[in-house]
Amino acid sequence: MLAKNIFGILILLFNTIGVGYLIYLGTLSLLKRFAPNETIEENTGTAGKRKRPVIINDDIIPDEDDLLKDMDLSDLDNLNLDDFE
Repeated sequence: MLAKNIFGILILLFNTIGVGYLIYLGTLSLLKRFAPNETIEENTGTAGKRKRPVIINDDIIPDEDDLLKDMDLSDLDNLNLDDFE
């Protein structure tokens, strides 16, 4: 008897979920049909023109801001590398 009740509850639950999904699909189709499409309004001025992609220069450090150019390397002359072993 308990298994029969659980099985009946699952059937009712899945049917309710299915009806809710159908209502959701119906409202989406109605919104597509009756709501104004905003992308058409934006593209009406450039109907026959193609937009060129924007090319971004990815240079993180430009040539004139070279970091090694401004470093003072004279401090490295008296560095004892035996300390790092």
